[in-house]
Amino acid sequence: MRNMRISIGDSCDYPRGRFQEAIANGLLNRYGLLKNAPLQESPGMAGTGVNLTAQGATSIPVSKIGERFASLRIADPPAERAVLRSLQKYGQLTPVVICRIAPGEHELLDGFKRLRAARQLGYGELIARTLEVSLRACKAAMLQLNRVGRAISGMEEALVVHSLCHEDGLSQVEIAVLLGRHKSWVCRRLSLIERLSDEAQESIRLGLLSASLGVELARLQRCNQDRLLAAIRKRGLTWRETRKVIAALENSPRWEHEGILWNPRGVVLAPEEVRVDPQDKKGLSFNARRIQQRLVALEHMCLAVAGEVSCTDLGQFETDEERRLRAHYARVLSSLAAAEKELRKAADASE
Repeated sequence: MRNMRISIGDSCDYPRGRFQEAIANGLLNRYGLLKNAPLQESPGMAGTGVNLTAQGATSIPVSKIGERFASLRIADPPAERAVLRSLQKYGQLTPVVICRIAPGEHELLDGFKRLRAARQLGYGELIARTLEVSLRACKAAMLQLNRVGRAISGMEEALVVHSLCHEDGLSQVEIAVLLGRHKSWVCRRLSLIERLSDEAQESIRLGLLSASLGVELARLQRCNQDRLLAAIRKRGLTWRETRKVIAALENSPRWEHEGILWNPRGVVLAPEEVRVDPQDKKGLSFNARRIQQRLVALEHMCLAVAGEVSCTDLGQFETDEERRLRAHYARVLSSLAAAEKELRKAADASE
């Protein structure tokens, strides 16, 4: 097949790709994705392919640009602030890309950050280029427009694939053909979004949870995802810490999950990894910092053990297992009593 391109305006020609090949083979037409407008071949390419050409850049009232596809993109507050500053300082540098779905009614395909920044700054109009494709083809175009600069994440790809499947009724094979991907790729993207709980999906769309954390969460059962989400917010878990919690949940029996989720940081951090607030360490000698580190580690471990023991029924174990665990409980109580005695003595001496 000879070289083909999708031309998005006068200066945005995209190189040959699988999506273009699908168009050239008439597959978009086959699945009813192109509007009634005939396909136009590029000059000198008669009979070899097609060229979807957007209309020239025109000014479109901001109020006339819809965002029905915004739910397929993940909010990125830092990037949106950067675009706002750029638009404020330099004005609009590149056109947004829209699809005309009815006379005077347009839907945005590319440029969501620019549109939101323009609304914040009180812009009346934006320069835009228009694609003449149907709503379903718009979703495929969103991936293609952003694939060139790798500006779309795997989670956003999953959102688009999920929408094509469940909202537009396309089969996995049809989606694979439309997007120029293997069916296994489509299956993986569908699985990624469908394994996430509703709360996790919404948090990702709103930018409250990173897409990378969403991928990690998808490894868990949906019933554990919301509880871990609450722990991430309450404890301020980082991506690395969250991965450790998820690994602990995956590698432990179900009856231990309650204790892990009750105090996730204390469970996954080794004593030497427990962090002490820099302000608390300020002005302390080496020995004082060492004792402080161990006290903080002990505090975390006590909380973790308390949470796990409180939700563990010893009756679930074999007789010998239960006997040995109770013996360990007794030894730990003796050690805790000794630690409590010395801690109280040290605390009372300072009063």
